[in-house]
Amino acid sequence: MEESFIVTETAPDVRVEDFTSFVAPDVRVEQFVAYQTERPRRGGKAREWTESLLSTIVFVIVFTSFIAQATQVPTASMVPTIFVGDHFFLDKIAFPGNFPKAIRDWLPRRTIHRGDIIAFRPPPKANMTTPFVKRVIGIPGDTIEVRNKVVYLNGKRQDEPYKIHVNSPISGEIPGDNFGPTTVPPDQFFVMGDNRDNSNDSRFWGFVDRFAIIGKPLFVYWSYESDSPYEGGERSWASVAADYVSVAQHFFSRTRWFRFGTMVK
Repeated sequence: MEESFIVTETAPDVRVEDFTSFVAPDVRVEQFVAYQTERPRRGGKAREWTESLLSTIVFVIVFTSFIAQATQVPTASMVPTIFVGDHFFLDKIAFPGNFPKAIRDWLPRRTIHRGDIIAFRPPPKANMTTPFVKRVIGIPGDTIEVRNKVVYLNGKRQDEPYKIHVNSPISGEIPGDNFGPTTVPPDQFFVMGDNRDNSNDSRFWGFVDRFAIIGKPLFVYWSYESDSPYEGGERSWASVAADYVSVAQHFFSRTRWFRFGTMVK
């Protein structure tokens, strides 16, 4: 026998006082605000393009002058840490040497440690205009001496896993195999290349002034194995053009893909 159920729906018990009356806001005509569309400036697209270009140029100049700059090392003086053709970003923050002399004393200074790799303007004795990249061996107050290719810091022999020698270790054969002792003056630094037998550094032209330092290399963003040797000094337009042609022809075959993202330290 089937059972049946009867469902009874009952209306909810809603009282009149539970209702809420809605009152329309009293908005006056004078409270409305009239908006006017901006009139187009004279000059049109040409002016907008010019302003955008100038803004970009100013940003690039400020960024590359005081924050970071793309650069490269054209010589083998820092091999194997930095290869010829390595392109890297240069951290330029807090290096007063990037600013005019009048305000340098008021600017913050980055602390320079032994072992740091720095970029700097070469001293007059170096007879070069292209910035150098070397490793800091001695800071102010240190005594540096090189004996038979071995560096002694404050009388202690240094273990330098980053350096290499490509020539014979026989004493006296290579300039710079023996140097000093010498004490680093205040606000000066003694620097050397990691490729000790192929480096033009403090052994030959003296110390690096603090205000000559312009930054620290960060990481390699591109590395290209060029077949053109470093010429030094000012390069001709023909030489520069030849390099661009070479890169266009051999970009994929001569790019050192394994160097991408390598930290410089």
